[in-house]
Amino acid sequence: MPHLDVQLLGFITASVIIIVVPGVDFALVTRQVVRYGRGIGFVTLAGLVVGGLVHATLATVGISALVLSSATLYTVLRLAGALYLLYIGGLTLWATRTRHLAAHPSPQPAQATVGVGTGHAAIRSVEGPPAGPPDAEPLTGGSDETGRASRRRAFGMGITSNLLNPKVIILYVSFVPQFVPAGPGAPARTALLAGLFITLAVVWWVCYILAISRLHGWLTRPRVKLTIERLTGLVLIAFAIKLALGY
Repeated sequence: MPHLDVQLLGFITASVIIIVVPGVDFALVTRQVVRYGRGIGFVTLAGLVVGGLVHATLATVGISALVLSSATLYTVLRLAGALYLLYIGGLTLWATRTRHLAAHPSPQPAQATVGVGTGHAAIRSVEGPPAGPPDAEPLTGGSDETGRASRRRAFGMGITSNLLNPKVIILYVSFVPQFVPAGPGAPARTALLAGLFITLAVVWWVCYILAISRLHGWLTRPRVKLTIERLTGLVLIAFAIKLALGY
């Protein structure tokens, strides 16, 4: 029993370290909360959790090990994950660019018009069209249908980024089994530890989302929000390149 307690403590300690170290999920959750708010952040977290549960299930039944053993399957999954992260990162940077242009429209040239009833030409400046909405890709507000679609997109973003991340597969295939003694009960213990890992991750991410949402007033300042979104976009692209190169 003491051996099992020490083993479990070691698993929890190692899991916490893995969870809190910033990665793809950190950049993604930060992007969602800063840009769209706490609610969308929790929906994205739900997608990440479902993706983790799928990976844990596949690892428990041995399918994930088959994926890792095939160089072709692993490469396809790795490149698909890299392309998806590149898409999300590029989308984030593009949205900040369009919002910046909308907030700072280029001045329109003055046009000459003829004054009515004055007998002479009058010059006036013609204003350009009003700036567009501050967010080119709204995910909050609007009708209930729009809100449901927004939540579906956020959930899909979370689950897709997790499912296409081969490092999550490696986590459940290589890390968790280190704390599972060989024997007939190994699958059950693997599932138990995988569930414990996901639970620890959920606790951490809930605390993180609540913490940064308390800074909502500061984070939603235009300059601060723009800077954070650009940084998270660049981080996601960096992770995409790193994943594509196999690091």
